[in-house]
Amino acid sequence: MIGLDLNGDLLKNRLDGASFGGRAAGAKKRPYLPDDSLTTAAALAVLLGQPLLLSGLPGVGKTGAAYHIASSLFGEGQEPIRVTVTTQTTGRDLLYKFDLLTRFHDKDLPLRRLLRFEALGRAIVTACGGSALVLDAATDQPVTEPSRIAAIVGDVAREPGPLLLRDLFEPAECPPDRPRPSVVLIDEIDKAPRDTPNDLLESFEAMRFTVDELGLKIGAKDAAGDDTERRRSRPVIVATTNAENNLPDAFLRRCVFHEIAMPDEAQLKRIVSEHLRTIDKLDDGKANDLANAAFAVGDQVANRIKGSSRPPGTAEYIALARAVHVSPISAAEFLAAMDSNVKTPSVDLIKALLGVLVKTADDLGKALGVFPSLSQTR
Repeated sequence: MIGLDLNGDLLKNRLDGASFGGRAAGAKKRPYLPDDSLTTAAALAVLLGQPLLLSGLPGVGKTGAAYHIASSLFGEGQEPIRVTVTTQTTGRDLLYKFDLLTRFHDKDLPLRRLLRFEALGRAIVTACGGSALVLDAATDQPVTEPSRIAAIVGDVAREPGPLLLRDLFEPAECPPDRPRPSVVLIDEIDKAPRDTPNDLLESFEAMRFTVDELGLKIGAKDAAGDDTERRRSRPVIVATTNAENNLPDAFLRRCVFHEIAMPDEAQLKRIVSEHLRTIDKLDDGKANDLANAAFAVGDQVANRIKGSSRPPGTAEYIALARAVHVSPISAAEFLAAMDSNVKTPSVDLIKALLGVLVKTADDLGKALGVFPSLSQTR
């Protein structure tokens, strides 16, 4: 099964604008071949309105899964709103940034120009729609005072009335008036400070947040006082972890967890071949030859470095196949170089190709043992 399914009608009722079934529309640009367990976990996360937490070895396809989910749900060319977490990322950093330094130097600048919505904040804004009301954080009432609106908006022409979400953007950057769902990719969430994952969930579940510097509440009901459409447009959150640090239990309890395992031989070859066909436009025969060669070498290298370093991931097998494709030797010559009776085409070339798989001098030394003839030429 390729694409999100698990009863397409249920998913369509959960998300406006989503379509399901068949190969992801964006697959030509980002080929991705998930197994049934991943597609089921993704569909459950969408249905339950919970973040999808993806674990697995680096290079196994966690980030690619988020791109696949976005294109499967919303069509070709649709990508997730992506943020890579650092050890300094706070919950507010995922929502917005306010440029206080520029405000200090230019107090006449419209306040909206100092406000920038970040990944989760942009997704909540999009889920609300540009015509949603912006509320005063203290009173929970629409912002209607003309002088306050003018300070925020500046001299941009607008219709009389309360402050709306679209008033916080440059005209060319306004979100659509109608609420729309999106996918948010939060990469390496395990690097964040301890409170960040819980802060993220608080804003995601409430579908609103406060811009403290402006005293504004974002994520209010629409002009008619209804929030049904906004909640149907709740963003889909995909968070990835390399398990470098433990995540808070409160966060884990409210996620759909899925570990992406390293694919088996047949699946890995199929993934590599698919990339070569769609990205490099190779015919089936050449793509399959390169995939077979990459697996044969990569598998032996993985066995030699086992226990000292992490094995090559899916991304590195793909990179090796593409590296051989652009190198002066063919897939057949690369494979033949593993035979002790065959002279290695070029020691330096083999070392360079192996550098796609291994990342330390010690591992490179072990990997060179896959090519016995190198000892005769070094």
